[in-house]
Amino acid sequence: MLEEEQQVKLWLQLAYEAYGDQQVLRALHYFHRALDYAQEKGMNEETASVCRDLGYVYAREESFEKALAFFDQGLATTQTDLSIRTGLMANKASVLVRLGEYRGALILLERSSDLIRTVYSDFSNAPGELVQSYAAIVRMADDVRKVVGFLDMGVKADRIDVDIKKYEPPWFSGQR
Repeated sequence: MLEEEQQVKLWLQLAYEAYGDQQVLRALHYFHRALDYAQEKGMNEETASVCRDLGYVYAREESFEKALAFFDQGLATTQTDLSIRTGLMANKASVLVRLGEYRGALILLERSSDLIRTVYSDFSNAPGELVQSYAAIVRMADDVRKVVGFLDMGVKADRIDVDIKKYEPPWFSGQR
């Protein structure tokens, strides 16, 4: 299994480098190779991880339906790491916000933060990156909750300007 994990990591590294160099098609090629291989080998955690990153790229390229499909595929994968699962949920919520589906986004953000709090009730043993993700998810949920509140008061959605601060994954270093 170690050799198989190394192969997925190699394709992901090539995808990250290509995307950082603004070579989107090349990056997508490597992401898809990594995903196909991980699925073929039954590597659940790697499949979910690739779906999270591939969905992120599609969302960033404003191909929202494809992004949602990959986030859903990753969420349907069982036995995944907490940070991968919550990342999939938060990324999907970000896309839903961009599509104006605020209530669905809020539900995902609340589930994501609840999941983290269930595993790490006091955060003393939580990895630092997960604590930062949790804080970002809670902030985003607060913002989306305000939007939903305005909608519930009868404010028309087109009168609400939503600017959600984006979190860049650790592998993304290029500016576009």
